[in-house]
Order: sequence, then structure tokens, then C-alpha cells
Amino acid sequence: MRKSVRILISIGLVTCCSNPAAQVKIAEVSHIGRPHFKITTQRATYYLDRSGAGISSVVDTDDIDWINFNGDPHITGAKGASSGYRGLGNLVFRSDDGGAGHPGFDKCECKIISQTEIYCESISKKWAWTWAFTDEFGKITLEKTDPGHAYWFLYEGPVGGQFNPSQHYWGTEEGGPRYETPSLHRGEAVQGKWQWAYFGDEKLDRVFFVAQQEKDGLVDYFAYMGDDGELANDARDGMVVFGFGRDTGAKPLMTSDGNVFYFGFFPSKIADAGLHGKLDDYLQSLLK
Repeated sequence: MRKSVRILISIGLVTCCSNPAAQVKIAEVSHIGRPHFKITTQRATYYLDRSGAGISSVVDTDDIDWINFNGDPHITGAKGASSGYRGLGNLVFRSDDGGAGHPGFDKCECKIISQTEIYCESISKKWAWTWAFTDEFGKITLEKTDPGHAYWFLYEGPVGGQFNPSQHYWGTEEGGPRYETPSLHRGEAVQGKWQWAYFGDEKLDRVFFVAQQEKDGLVDYFAYMGDDGELANDARDGMVVFGFGRDTGAKPLMTSDGNVFYFGFFPSKIADAGLHGKLDDYLQSLLK
């Protein structure tokens, strides 16, 4: 019997009582040489790959792309960190449906079903989800999953639009801002069992956060990945690798129903413990 998994992902700063369709516009466009849906809102512009069913770009109000998928997703080795490994969601990995939910793959079919919603289904019919958007946030609801394969939720992209770990910082509910720069290539990933995390750049007055509604006891993962395996974090380009339900060896762990995740921008640099606390307050309120 197929299990039903329901995942909600929120984008941006959530407020109540607004018209959800007020400024949301969905258009069919070509982006990075592939058919995309361009979703324009007050908070950000999102590019959803129509055949991959994952988000390839999240562009903030300063025109900075925090994902910037831009290459062949089948690439192997370190070079994928500056191109084809990037994406938001990246749900299905290492199965016949591997790549479903990841930009660049041709594993899904998507269609607009309302002014604010896009429905995506894998060609195999084993996976399906609906993306929905408002001015303040968006969500993805998994309507159907393959019970034979675990999944994860990943953010893989350049923090603040560039790869410069020495200028980046991050944090979780365990504390922050933190300045460790673990290298995936050197096996230095930091792992924990977190409910939320954020990523920032010293030059920018915002951070990008991800949050999980309920703690599940599964291992979560954080590292930097340069596009040169020898240079590691000194590489010219690369990405952060963050995963809820991701173990070492690129192993997805999630199998349970009803997971809820959020992500978006918090409009402040997290420069000290006090500002970290304000973000904590915001996320705790959001998670309630």
C-alpha cells in the first residue's frame, strides 16, 4: 500500500490575512535553456523547472540568486557544485525516479492548475506534489510517494549568490552565528538533529532559513562543497550542502508521513547572539 507523504514548504516572511493571489504571477518562460514556470511575488522570483519539478533559482529583491542551477545534473565529481548539483527540494535520489524534484532532470510533468498552483507528477506516476505560492510564502505538498525509497529535503546553492565560505556564517537552534567551514570533500560535515538552520553572508542584510515542523530524530547535514576537490573550500565556486534527513554517503533517510518544512528570507543580518535570538523567536512563531 502506498504511503502518503505531505510536505509543506513556506517561502518568505509569513503574514496573515492578505490576498494570497494579490501579486502572484505565473508565466511560462525559457530559463537556462529549459522550459520553466516563472513565479513572481513581492518577496522573490522563483523558477520552477517544468520537467525536473524542482526549483532552479530563488532570486531575492536585490536580484541575487541563492541557487543558480546552471548545468548538467548528470555531471559527476566536484564540478557539479558550481552547476548541476544545485537545486531546492532535490527530493528523490538513487532510484529509477532519481532526479524527480531536482532541476535539470526530465523525470516529471508539471501543469498550472490555478492562479497560484502548479501540479507535478513523475512520469512513473509514483511521485506527485503541488507547488503553491502567495506573496509572502510558497509551499510544496507531496501528494504521492514511492514507499520503496527514502527521500530528503535539500538546499544546495551559493549563499548570497557566491561561494566564499570565509565570508559566510550559519546557525541552528543550538546556537549562532557559527563560522565553521566544514568541507564535504574532506569529510568534515557537521551533523545534528536540527529543527531549523540559516545561512548568511557578511555583506548582506538577510539570511536564508530552512525549518522543519516536527523534529524526527533523523540526522541532518551541513557542509560546503567546492567545485575543485583538491582546493575544497578555497575553490573558485561551489555551494552549501544542507539536508534534512541526509546522512553521510549521500544517504536519504526520510520515510514518514506528514513532514512540514519552511524556507525563506529573514530580513536581517545575524551578527550576534541577540539577533540569533530574534530569528529563533520568529521561527518558533512560524513553526507553531
